[in-house]
Amino acid sequence: MDQAQSRALEALQPFIHLTTSSTASSPRFVANIIANATSNPNTYVFAELLETPAVQALRSSETPEEFRGYLKLLEIFAWGTWQEYQETAGLPALNNEQALKLRLLSLLTLSSTLRPLTYQGLMQALSITSAAELESLVTTAIYSSLIVARLSPATNPPTVNVTAVAPLRDVRAQTVSAMISILSEWEDRCGDIINGIEAEIAKIKDQTVKNAIMDRQRTAALEKAIADWDGESNENTTGAAGLRGKNVKHGVRQAKAGFRPGSSSAAGGTSNKREYSADDLEDEDDGYFENGSDGGLDVYGSRMDIDEGLGGSSSTGRATGPAAARQTKRLLGVGRKT
Repeated sequence: MDQAQSRALEALQPFIHLTTSSTASSPRFVANIIANATSNPNTYVFAELLETPAVQALRSSETPEEFRGYLKLLEIFAWGTWQEYQETAGLPALNNEQALKLRLLSLLTLSSTLRPLTYQGLMQALSITSAAELESLVTTAIYSSLIVARLSPATNPPTVNVTAVAPLRDVRAQTVSAMISILSEWEDRCGDIINGIEAEIAKIKDQTVKNAIMDRQRTAALEKAIADWDGESNENTTGAAGLRGKNVKHGVRQAKAGFRPGSSSAAGGTSNKREYSADDLEDEDDGYFENGSDGGLDVYGSRMDIDEGLGGSSSTGRATGPAAARQTKRLLGVGRKT
């Protein structure tokens, strides 16, 4: 599309040079330049030609009436449409090349403004009587790189689907101020958005710095707390370790002696209670052993409290010590080993 605009500008340059030459003082000569420029198959933009002094001189009241219409005709080719030409009186008649050119330029404008782009709407806007003629015009515009479009004659209604339009229409001078106002307003909105984004970025950066400072402070406080806790725990561990060691040794001696926690001391003549199990019977076996062949009682896992003193008998006449253990085995019905 940009190449089409470049080609159109290049095609217009010879006509611009003719209007700036010294021989372009005659209104007839300028009118012929306009007719040739609008008939050329490669010219689609005409703003630069309109701005030349020779063309603008056609507005003078001294210009013959038959040539004044060429200035208006050039303006229609620059930014007007076929309908505008039809509705304006006093304009020169168009040859076939000019009629095709103006219809093609009008198709560019209609493709940007008319939705949907139906066959019926285009035929009415371009004064075309048959669908075949319209399709030929659209095909010419496509191959001239003026539009990117697809014909859909089978749809209801038949339409022309345009997806791209070449920037080959000039802008009316009256609309420039309005466009500048719109662009200025858009620029102000963009500036406000950019300022808001920059303010948010500054706020995020400031918050990031504050968060980093807080993280360093929390890390330092945590490291200090861990260091203080390690020192105190080492002292406590040293003091408690000796106490635990003593308790463990005392417990081992009690286990070897067969004392239960909470039992009374053997000193002073009082009896000590010892908890016996099957393992004790195995360790102190004196010839009598668990279940014999005679089917005695099973004492594995059983426990009994046996009074045992320091001597062979207590004050009550009971047997104590190893004798008491053997007597207990006999009472339980434990047979001898065979």
